[in-house]
Amino acid sequence: MENDILISLAKSYSDILPQNKESLLLIVWLYQKIEKGLIAEDFEQKDLDDTIDDIIDFLRIESEKNKEVIFKKISSHFFITERIGIKYQIHLTIFAKEFCNLLIQEVQPEIIKLELFHVFKRTLPLLEEDLKDIITFSYWFKNHFQPSRNEIYSHTEMLNREVANRINELSNLLRVEVQNPKEQIGSYIEIFVALEQQTTSLINTIDYKNETLNKIKTVKEQFANNEETFDDFMAMQNEVENFFQSIDRRIISINDKIQLASKRLRNLLDTLKHKQLFKIKIEKLLLLLLKTSKYDKGGIKLHANFPKVYLPFIPLKFLAIPKLDFLFFTKAVPQIQKYDKLYEEIERNKGIALLEIQEATAKWLDEINCDLESGNQIEYEKWFDKIVEHENNLEVPIQVCFGLIEKHSNIVSIEKKEISKNKCDLLLWKMQIQTSRS
Repeated sequence: MENDILISLAKSYSDILPQNKESLLLIVWLYQKIEKGLIAEDFEQKDLDDTIDDIIDFLRIESEKNKEVIFKKISSHFFITERIGIKYQIHLTIFAKEFCNLLIQEVQPEIIKLELFHVFKRTLPLLEEDLKDIITFSYWFKNHFQPSRNEIYSHTEMLNREVANRINELSNLLRVEVQNPKEQIGSYIEIFVALEQQTTSLINTIDYKNETLNKIKTVKEQFANNEETFDDFMAMQNEVENFFQSIDRRIISINDKIQLASKRLRNLLDTLKHKQLFKIKIEKLLLLLLKTSKYDKGGIKLHANFPKVYLPFIPLKFLAIPKLDFLFFTKAVPQIQKYDKLYEEIERNKGIALLEIQEATAKWLDEINCDLESGNQIEYEKWFDKIVEHENNLEVPIQVCFGLIEKHSNIVSIEKKEISKNKCDLLLWKMQIQTSRS
């Protein structure tokens, strides 16, 4: 389905979009004339020709060939011509009107003049009557909430663009040489102060939308009696909540930009004020020096208000000029590490002993498991003596015991009956392993 849409757009893009600025201006110019009542909604060929002439004068087009191209590229998606009697009448399509409306709103938005809070309050009212049942709430959702989302999003986008443009203008101001930067920065501060006033509106907007969301959440229980109704209500509530969260993120981002830019502007203006004051004092000082200083006996004599200040001077005496030998250098030889053969042998023996214990443990575990699978009962104290006698190492029978308990924990029976092993100076508990089939 998506591929079919893309193919259709690729084939018909030249019909549904104006191919040049002359054609675009013609559509918008006719739309504005109709809105202002200068021409009828169903206009005639003369009205079209007059509008084309207006565009030619406006763009200063001289070629007659260009005049013909202006109307030629516009398809029936924008104009429909009908014959009524002996006359032909032309009217803009709904697509053309919506297209022009969106263009004008984008380049000359009226909604930017309103604060975001008023946009919310005007486009997204929620009354108690809208929550009395699922039908009225669905009506509010479809006819108030969904249409107002794009308008609210549009307002936040334009406000964000306005702040970004002001910040870019400020950055450009700091890059170029300006005759009076203090005055220009002062004008920028006025702009950002006006934007800062939006902060109060943004806070009120957050409160208003939170209040709206809380109203919806408080009536959730009254829709819980019917499963289908409750599912519909929760789907609409989640969509409203997700929209408000998105607006939250946009509001916070816009507010941070406004506050940061305003703070930087004020700091910059304060810096310029101090620099200007310092510059004025330096100019006064130089002017006073020029007026009061005199040339006397090969030197400049300053005004009495500028007394001489003697600086202490301590001459340094070098006993000899140091001799620098640039030919002398030292070779950096890496330090040779000492090799301890005895330590290596001890570590190797430890590893071999550990490996032997692991191999012996695996061998005895395999032998005991085979005996257990044959249906025999395992009495581990007997195997313990056998392993100690054969291996002459206590580590192996202990590891074998842990391995049996880990593998056969469900069939191991351990009695706290002490069994003495005098040879090894050990005390064992009696442990038996027996499969269920035996």
